[in-house]
Amino acid sequence: MKLKYFKSQQGFSVIEIILAAAIFLIFSGGTIFVMLQGYTSNQLGEEEMIANQYASEGLEAVRSIKNQSFSNLANTTGAGLSRSGGNVWTFNGVSNNLGKYTRIISVSAVQRDVSGNIVASGGTTDTDTKKVASTVSWNASPTRNNSIVLTTYLTNWKAVIAAGNNGDGVMMYGESTSVARPFYRIYTNSTNTFSSQATTGSSFTDTLVGKNFKVKTSPTKQEAIAGYVNNSGELRIMCFDGTTWSSEWTVTVGGDGTNDQRFGISYENTTGDVLLVYSTDTATTNEMAYRTKSGATGCGAANWSSATSLDAVRTSGIVQWIRMEPSSVAGSNTIAIAWADKVFGLSAREWTGSSFAVAEPAAALETNLERVGSLQDVPSFDIAMESTSGNLMVVWGLSQATTCTAGTAIAATNCIRYARYTTSWSAVAAIPTVADPATTIDISANPNTNELVVASFDNSQLDLSAAYWSGSAWTGRADLDTTTSSVVAGTKLVATGWLISGATTRSIIVYHDSGTTGVNWAVGSAGTFTVQTDFAPTPVFINPQRWYDIQMDPKNKNQLMFTVADDNTQLFAKRLVMTSTPGFTWTNSDGGAALEATLGQSRSSPYSFVYWRNP
Repeated sequence: MKLKYFKSQQGFSVIEIILAAAIFLIFSGGTIFVMLQGYTSNQLGEEEMIANQYASEGLEAVRSIKNQSFSNLANTTGAGLSRSGGNVWTFNGVSNNLGKYTRIISVSAVQRDVSGNIVASGGTTDTDTKKVASTVSWNASPTRNNSIVLTTYLTNWKAVIAAGNNGDGVMMYGESTSVARPFYRIYTNSTNTFSSQATTGSSFTDTLVGKNFKVKTSPTKQEAIAGYVNNSGELRIMCFDGTTWSSEWTVTVGGDGTNDQRFGISYENTTGDVLLVYSTDTATTNEMAYRTKSGATGCGAANWSSATSLDAVRTSGIVQWIRMEPSSVAGSNTIAIAWADKVFGLSAREWTGSSFAVAEPAAALETNLERVGSLQDVPSFDIAMESTSGNLMVVWGLSQATTCTAGTAIAATNCIRYARYTTSWSAVAAIPTVADPATTIDISANPNTNELVVASFDNSQLDLSAAYWSGSAWTGRADLDTTTSSVVAGTKLVATGWLISGATTRSIIVYHDSGTTGVNWAVGSAGTFTVQTDFAPTPVFINPQRWYDIQMDPKNKNQLMFTVADDNTQLFAKRLVMTSTPGFTWTNSDGGAALEATLGQSRSSPYSFVYWRNP
C-alpha cells in the first residue's frame, strides 16, 4: 500500500486576527489623536492670535482716549469702544462683540507705597496713573471658553509735578562784548538761583550782536526752541534738549532788532508740534512765512518743514511785531497770532493744528496803532487766550494823535480797543472807564479761569491804566498811577501776571514809575487794583528801565518771575511768591547782582526767560 504524504497549510487563527486588529486600532488611534490634537492646537493658536490683536487694539484705543484728555479715564469694570467717523476713539457701551470674540475694557485706580512703587493695596491712590485691562473672550468649543487679558498703565504726563522738584527754567540773551553766539543760564527753583553763564556751544557763529530773543518750551518733553535776530536782520533758530544747543536754520526777516520783534514761536498744547512765524521783510503780499516741527521729532534742521507763505490780507506793510499764544484747553492745538505792520495796521488769525483755518476779521482790527515815532516802534498791542474757553482776546492802543476816535459807535475818551474771536470775530469795542491810549500794553490770562488782566502806559499823560476781564465783561481803572515813565521806541515798561495760592487768586501788574530804581507794582482782586509799596531790589535798577517781562510758573502757580533790562544794558531777575492770606514776598533771584552787565541792547526783548513745562 502506498502511503501519501500531505503538506500542512498554515493560516491566521481568530485570536491572531483579533490581536492584530487591536494593535492596528491602538496605533491608528494614537495617530488620529495626535492629528486631532495638532489641528486643535493650530486652531487655538490662530484664535489666540486674533484675540491678542483685538486686546492690543483695545489698549491702543484707550491710550488715544487718554491723549485727548486724561480725565476721560474714569474707573470702570466694563466698557466697550467705538470710533467716530473722524476716527476718534471713545468709550461706548459695556463691551464689544467682534464676531465670536467679546472685548471688555476695565479702568482702575493705582496705589503706590511710600517709595513710589505700585502696590495692590495698602498704598496711596495715584490720581495721575490708571491701570487699564483689555479682556477678550471666546468659545473655543461648545464646552470650552477661552480668554486673554492684556494690561498697561497710563499716566497723566502733563500733570503738575509736586512742588520743590520743578519750576526750573532757562534764560537766553546776547552780549555786546562777545557776539560769536548767545549765552544762557539755567534757573533752579528749589534754590531760587541762576547757574553761571554758559555759551550755547556749537551754535551759529556770529559777527553781529544778537538783539532780540524769544524762547519757548515744549509741553510734552524737555525741549526749547529759541530765536534771535542780529542787527543785520537775520533770524537764527536754535533748539535745546536740556543739555545741548543745536543750530537749526536761519532766514532774513529785516530790520535791526532794535525797535521791533519780527518773529513768534509757539508749541501746540497737545501734540508738542512747533509753529514758528516770521516776517519776510516784504510789503503788499506774503508779508509773513511759517515753518513747523513735529513734536515726535527732536532737535535737528532736517525735522523742520519747508517755509510756507502767509499772506496778511488785512494789512499791507512790512510786519514789524508778531505776538503768538497757544490755547491751554485740553485737547486743543489752537495757536493765536496777531501782528502789526510798519504803517500801523493790526490783524490776527488762528492756527488750528494743521493750518491757519481761522481767517482774519473782515477788516483790519486797527489801521492807526499807537506809536512813539513815525514807525510802528512799540508793542502797542497784545493777545491772550482764555484758559477754559480758548477764546482769543486782542487788545491795543489807538494813536493819541486821533484823540482816540474810531467812529461814532465808540466813545472818544475810551482809548484801549479790543476784539474777540469765539466762533467768529466780534466787532471792535472799547474798554470802559480807561481814558488814555496805550503806548505800551500787556495782557495775561488766569491759568485756571477765563479771567484776564491788562495794563498799559499812556505816553502823553504818563498814566497807568488797568482793566479786568471777568470772562464776559471788562472793568476798567483809569489813572492807577499818574507819574509813570515816558515810553521810548522799542521799550515795554509794564508787565502782568497771575498768582494762585489755595483759594486765593490775584492779578499782578509791574510797571516803571518815573524816577524809580525799584519795583513798582499793583495787585488786582477782580476789578479792584491797589498800588503796593515799592520793592527795593539789590542792587537797584538804573533809571530808566527799558524792557519788562513776567513769566508765571506753570507748576507752582503761587509764584512768578519778573525780569528787567535797564538803560545800562543790565539784566535782573526777581521772584514774587504769594501765600493764601494773601502775603507777598519779593526775592533777588539774580543773587543781588546783574545776570548780565553788557546786553546786546536794552530794548525789544534783549533776553528771554521761560519756565520748563515738561517735565
